[in-house]
Amino acid sequence: MSEHNDPLKENQEEMPRRTESSDEQTKQQVNALLTRLQRIRRSHIPVPEYNYEQLRAEYEKQANSDVQKLQQETRLQRIQNLIAQADLNPDWLFEKMDHNDPVLGYAIQTAQSFISGFEHWEQNGGSCILIYGDYGSGKSTLAGAIAHELIAQRQKSVIFQQWASIIDRLFFAVIEDQDERNRYRRALEEVDLLIIDEIGANKTRMVESQSSFLGHLLRRRRNLSKSVILITNHNPASLHQAVGDFCFEAIKAFNPVDIHLTGPSRRPRIGNYGG
Repeated sequence: MSEHNDPLKENQEEMPRRTESSDEQTKQQVNALLTRLQRIRRSHIPVPEYNYEQLRAEYEKQANSDVQKLQQETRLQRIQNLIAQADLNPDWLFEKMDHNDPVLGYAIQTAQSFISGFEHWEQNGGSCILIYGDYGSGKSTLAGAIAHELIAQRQKSVIFQQWASIIDRLFFAVIEDQDERNRYRRALEEVDLLIIDEIGANKTRMVESQSSFLGHLLRRRRNLSKSVILITNHNPASLHQAVGDFCFEAIKAFNPVDIHLTGPSRRPRIGNYGG
């Protein structure tokens, strides 16, 4: 093999040249920096004095501000996600209710007490509100206002569902995938607050399989110390008849607070018709 074609030898000859070039560049950079420092000293340009403790305090203040901002953004995003998950009407708010209405005034006070004691009941078997009254009396609005408040103040998870929707999903294969149905069932059991609307609507007697499921669901939530709000057009006596003994006993186990919303419909009129 000829010497001028030996790549190893060529690399060995090249390495010293590269090292010499790199050393020369470093030397030039250092000299340039020294020259700049000498110029600064000769020009008597004042160099600011830094207090370490002051700098540390300013840094921590800025860091804390950034953390608080991030926490606030995260909290707002969680609230938005919880509201979307709960599927709440945005108008279901306490401030949009008539506080001068004597019936609603008592209902709102009771609801606020429920909210104040929510964490207590999470450790003591859960709580239950039974809201009943005629159509348009404000039952769903009151329950929705409670949900909005718990989400905004305490970031609690909520599911607000009509009873018929729950039945359709679990009994009539609206959710076709069995695993998804199981996840939905667990969500009903484990969500912080479950609100079931229109229980036994227009029915004097619930189908036994459905009343049995509701009874088991309520017992499961009671065991997990998870609270519920039940909304119905039935008074307690007719609700007992509609859901049967097994389910009604599960409701009674919560020692529920009952709110009876009376009076005419509180929904807006249609034209001049006030019916």
